[in-house]
Amino acid sequence: MHASVKELDARVRRVPDILRQVLTLPPPEGLRQLGSNSVVLTGIGASEAVTRSLEPWFRHELRIRVTQVPLSAFIADDVRMQGQTLVLLSQELSPNATLALSRVREFQQALLITALPATDPRLDTFRAAGGLVWTLPPPEERDLLVRVEGPMAAAFALVRLGLEGVGRELPAALQSLPQTVEAAQARGFELAQTWPLELTRAPLVATGWYAHCLELIGWTWMEAWWTEPPPAFDVLQLAHGPWQQRFDESGPWLGFTRPDDAPGLWPRFEQMLPPRQSLVKIAATLPGPLALFEHLGFTQGLLAGVLLRAPRDLTQWPGKGTDGPLYELGVTAR
Repeated sequence: MHASVKELDARVRRVPDILRQVLTLPPPEGLRQLGSNSVVLTGIGASEAVTRSLEPWFRHELRIRVTQVPLSAFIADDVRMQGQTLVLLSQELSPNATLALSRVREFQQALLITALPATDPRLDTFRAAGGLVWTLPPPEERDLLVRVEGPMAAAFALVRLGLEGVGRELPAALQSLPQTVEAAQARGFELAQTWPLELTRAPLVATGWYAHCLELIGWTWMEAWWTEPPPAFDVLQLAHGPWQQRFDESGPWLGFTRPDDAPGLWPRFEQMLPPRQSLVKIAATLPGPLALFEHLGFTQGLLAGVLLRAPRDLTQWPGKGTDGPLYELGVTAR
C-alpha cells in the first residue's frame, strides 16, 4: 500500500471533523449581507468547481443575484459589470487567484475564503484595500492532485454565507452535516468493495437543476483517478442523446437522488435499462442542492475505497511540473 493512498484515505475520513470546525467559525465582521447586492463568485480548480456547483442554489433557492466568473475573466474583462460583492475561493492562494485579489477596489466589498490566516503577508494589499478574509481548515492539503477537505469546507462555508446573506438560520439538518457526510462516505467505501476496477468513470444522473450542481463531484473524480470527469445529466435529458450514445455499453449509471426529486422519473428510466446496465441510486436525505454534501461524501468514499484496492503513487500524477505557464499566471507573472 503506497503511503499516498493511505494519506488520501485519512484525509477523506477527516472531512467530518473539518465540517465540525467550520460550524464554529463565523464569517468575518463587517461583511454586508449578500442578499442586499449582486455577487460575483470565482475560484480556480476545485475551488471553482465549488462555486459552479453552488451558484444555482444561490440563484434559485436564495434568490441572490449571483454570477460565477472564471478567473481568466479578471485578466482583461470589466468584471465590475457582473456584481458588487466579490467572493473568491482559494484554499492556499493559487497564483491565479491573485488576478482577482488585485482588483478588489473595483467592488463594494470583497471576501476571500481560504486556509491562509488573515495575517499572511501575501494578503496585506488585499486587506489594505478593504478585503475581508475567512480562514477555514485545514491549514494545508498538499502533495496530492486531488483535494477533499478544503473543497468540502469551502462549500459548507459558502452555504452558511448564503443563508446568513438572506437572514436565514442554519437549519438543524445542516448543523448535523458532519454526521450526515460521515454516513454517506461509509456508503461510498462499501460500494468500493465491489466496484469493477476496470471501470474508471460512470455517468452521473440527477433531476431538475440539481444536475447542474454536480461539477465538484466530477472534478473530484477526475483529480483522484486521473481520468476525464464523468458526464452529468438531467434524467429527462437522457432520452435525447446520452442514452442512445451509451446504449451498447455496460455498467452502472449513478443516480444522485434527493427527497424532493421530480416524481416518477427514476422508475421510467429504470424501465429503459437493458440487463447489461444498472442504476445505482445514492439517496440523499438533504433536499435540493444541499444533497451535494452527501453525494460528494459518497463519492469521496468510493474513490478512496477503490484506490485502497488498487493503490498507486498519488504524488506522481500525469504532467506533474509541466503546467507552469498557466498555473503560475498571476499579477506578478503576466
